[in-house]
Amino acid sequence: MFLILYFLFIIRQVSSYRYLPDSGHVPYSYSTLERDLLANATEVPHHVLIVYGSWYCSGSLTASKIVVTAASCFIHYNGEAIAVKIGTESITATGQIISVVEYKTHEYFQHYSKIDNDIALMVLKENVDFDDGDIEKVVLIQPDVALRVNTLLHVYGWGGPEKAVKYQNMPLCSDMLVLDRTECVSRYGRLMTSSNFCVRFNLQRKLSDNGGSAIYNRTLVGILSAGGNSNDLPHFAILTNVSYFHRWIKLNTEMYLRKYCSAPKSNEYYQIRSSEIPET
Repeated sequence: MFLILYFLFIIRQVSSYRYLPDSGHVPYSYSTLERDLLANATEVPHHVLIVYGSWYCSGSLTASKIVVTAASCFIHYNGEAIAVKIGTESITATGQIISVVEYKTHEYFQHYSKIDNDIALMVLKENVDFDDGDIEKVVLIQPDVALRVNTLLHVYGWGGPEKAVKYQNMPLCSDMLVLDRTECVSRYGRLMTSSNFCVRFNLQRKLSDNGGSAIYNRTLVGILSAGGNSNDLPHFAILTNVSYFHRWIKLNTEMYLRKYCSAPKSNEYYQIRSSEIPET
């Protein structure tokens, strides 16, 4: 009787797990000619610039005071002030600049590997003004959802100084395809854990930083963790699996919003000049 109940429980759990796209047929196609590498502010209204010391990376606005990024964005952090810029058309353009009052990397970041549980959450000092420019919160993928092999994702980041002048300091979009996990393991070995998945991209579409969003159907499904700015063959990148961390994001968002919801407002913004933005 116990075995029957156990198997019924397993079947129920498996049946609740679903894939995107819902259809089993995913056409394999992408090309460097499909779209320009440049993105624009209306295309990624959730995309933010994160700056501390002489380092910068990307993040995604998920609530009025919450930004989600990769924990690996903070591997060089040494106590400097952290700020984000939101609603900007480039690193050097104007936008809302808000300081970060607290950030949290995952409790088990680097538990099994250097990029295991590569996710972090930041709390902004002030609420974002959604009436100022093209700014929106991104929608999170639901828990217990996987992406079918060859699903096309749009992955975003900021163009660094190694890019052609046209792309420097600009928001970039790279088309990437979800890979079978065995291909990822053959390339990255133990870097692949249950917390991440792997994608492939064309060399012409490599990005300059990490922490950027991977979007499927206007939904945040991944966070660029490693490999997206590499010249090495094969051109694979590792993405943090947002579905895997959906509950972690929600739980910590609620905790921090309760903690800071009554914090006094401030107008202490400061300008980040282009000369202050270094190499990645």
